[in-house]
Amino acid sequence: MLSFRYFVAALLRNYAVVCVLLALPSLVFSQKTDTTSNVQRPTSNVLQTVVIQATRVSANSPIPYTNFSAEKIAQQYHAQDVPYLLTGVPSLVETSDAGAGVGYTGLRIRGSDPTRVNVTLNGVPLNDAESQGLFWVDLPDLAASAAEIQVQRGVGTSTNGAGAFGATVNVDLSKVESGPFAMLTNSVGSFGTRKHSAYLGTGLINNRLAFSGRISQIVSDGYVDRASADLNSLHLTGTYIDDRQSVQAHLLSGHERTYQAWYGLPAQYLDRPDLRTYNPAGAERADVPHPDEVDDYTQRHFLLHYKRLIFKNLNLQLNGHYTRGLGFYEQYKADESAADYGLLGWSGSDSAFTENDLVRRRWLDNHFYGSTFALRWSPETRWSPVFLLGGAVSRYEGQHFGEIIWAERSEAFAKDHRYYENDATKRDANLFLKAEITPRRGLSAFADVQVRNVAYQFLGFNNNLENVGQTANLLFFNPKLGASWLFAQKWTANAFVGIAHREPNRDDYTQSTPASRPRSEQMLDVETGLKTSGEGWQASANFFWMQYRDQLVLDGRINDVGAYIRTNVPDSRRMGLELEASASLGRYLTVTGNATFSQNKIREFREFVDVWDDGSQKQVTHRNTDLAFSPNTTARAEATLQLFKRSTSSSILNSQFSITNSQLLSLSLSGKYVGQQYLDNTSNDLTALPDYFFSDLRLNYDWANAKGQKIGLILSVNNLFDARYAANGWAYRYVSAGYDARPYDPYTRLESGTTYHQAGFFPQAGRHWMATLRIGF
Repeated sequence: MLSFRYFVAALLRNYAVVCVLLALPSLVFSQKTDTTSNVQRPTSNVLQTVVIQATRVSANSPIPYTNFSAEKIAQQYHAQDVPYLLTGVPSLVETSDAGAGVGYTGLRIRGSDPTRVNVTLNGVPLNDAESQGLFWVDLPDLAASAAEIQVQRGVGTSTNGAGAFGATVNVDLSKVESGPFAMLTNSVGSFGTRKHSAYLGTGLINNRLAFSGRISQIVSDGYVDRASADLNSLHLTGTYIDDRQSVQAHLLSGHERTYQAWYGLPAQYLDRPDLRTYNPAGAERADVPHPDEVDDYTQRHFLLHYKRLIFKNLNLQLNGHYTRGLGFYEQYKADESAADYGLLGWSGSDSAFTENDLVRRRWLDNHFYGSTFALRWSPETRWSPVFLLGGAVSRYEGQHFGEIIWAERSEAFAKDHRYYENDATKRDANLFLKAEITPRRGLSAFADVQVRNVAYQFLGFNNNLENVGQTANLLFFNPKLGASWLFAQKWTANAFVGIAHREPNRDDYTQSTPASRPRSEQMLDVETGLKTSGEGWQASANFFWMQYRDQLVLDGRINDVGAYIRTNVPDSRRMGLELEASASLGRYLTVTGNATFSQNKIREFREFVDVWDDGSQKQVTHRNTDLAFSPNTTARAEATLQLFKRSTSSSILNSQFSITNSQLLSLSLSGKYVGQQYLDNTSNDLTALPDYFFSDLRLNYDWANAKGQKIGLILSVNNLFDARYAANGWAYRYVSAGYDARPYDPYTRLESGTTYHQAGFFPQAGRHWMATLRIGF
């Protein structure tokens, strides 16, 4: 545990940097300030429109959504990744491989995994084009740059990139501050966690130009053994704006070096406090775990946005983007056979041998580039229509290869022997048209139609099991309709229906033949909601029905190329009720909360179980079982008590200036409950994550003094009552009559008779703390 003394020392160590960064904007640009000018600088709220957010929804949308403003983010963000920041979103479950929210993290919304959650930066796709997953660790401290984060649940509005089957997350980076600013942030916490970040900007220069930059470092030892993270990021922004147009450019660069913790805790260790943080990664090395069993990846994003007011009520947005990714994960492998590495055998200068210890790296070298556009027209007619024509084209080029970088008997192969290569290209194009109308006061309706084409070229198996070039071409049509109706004072009803499609991912294609290749998924999403509010309170209820056709799930089947691969299930669904409410109870207490009650079912599921004794598989049919990782209940509540607030202001005689001094001290207590989740689709209680509840305590102190300095302090105690729980895991079931692996494999447990399973769990940290101090001008 880090002491508070270390926290103070970290701040003092950077004191000289703080002084320079905070003073620089005012020293450079103070002479350009004209206090007698009649020119009014646009506010930051106005300047957020330098980018048309075509993938976002507004307040009167029938699509359920949650917004996180920059102010809200600042109140609760330390250094943990975005999934932990979004913990208050209804139906959301967050998880961390390292156990404390730094490093590899993920989220599920309505039970949908990260590959089914679409994420964009200023409308530009962020999900990996091949796996469709999202790796937040590649862009550390992204939340520090966000002007707003919007989470849409369900299909949502048309967007760019991966299909949104569970939710859409839009991160807005386009805000421009009107005046110069600088801020230095230092965070420290449990498990050696530290963050140091400097963020400064010029504000608008002559009401036209603005520049800003942020540099961040986050390090953590992790709750799990050796699950360390060393993360660095840079974000540079330049903006030009005038009365008719704006140009904004972004460079985001992130580098992560994370010790692997993705195997999970062996099932036999789950209930042993002394082994709860055990990490098997690197343990194939005989003496001590391999020190470089790491994931090392660099990702850079270049974004360019141009907006033009063509004429009154007609705006054009053009965006270009390029992402460069390069990295590897390293593994120590013991007793490896030469055949697995494309070699005829291991042989040294003096003898031949059948097995060899080695270190390998598996590389990903990719490029992703393209453009998006949005044309927005809002004619001044009776029904106040808004028309938005948008779309995108992109191309992904990925090179996958593996190398042996060391071996116990290194003379047995050429240095840096490359034992596999697989290149892939994916093209994605979509076009959508949205129309919103207000036919009468209190009633609004919209229609949204999207056409999307995906073309994927890869190295895969043909029907003769030859590894050759393959091509998949898919065309999707995604329509959506919705309406909102203010049918009584302070009562609004919403209705929405939409269809979405999603293509299989890389492994689904490369590990199958055309005969066994799965089909694309389709989902029908129906949402109906009711909202009401009064003085100091508001409440809403939203019912959803998400009906899947051909949803892809793991069923244990081995296909015709000998790979475990996902297969289509014809009929599955999610249905539930999401409740939200907030209220101000007097002058000092605010309470917010949400709860989701759902059913997540597969009508019929056929499980294929390996029989180790003869290498065959047996089939087990399950009916009306629960979808994996889909809790029937999630709930969260938070109470915030305003302990102290003072705001004073005074004017200087015969002067335009005023002096303000404000202080705010508040205390927040939250609690979150997540119901039982199954690790597979069999509804087997022996392979399930038990339900859990945890609480967080947060103290906020914000002070703005007379000279414009701003100080923010956050003290948090997470998992206040030291709950012991796991938020993620995996399972594999098999039959073995002749061999009991339990004494030799801690992942193995007996179910009954001769049926066993292997399971891994990802335990989350017990009680831990974090403190953040922000100083800004």
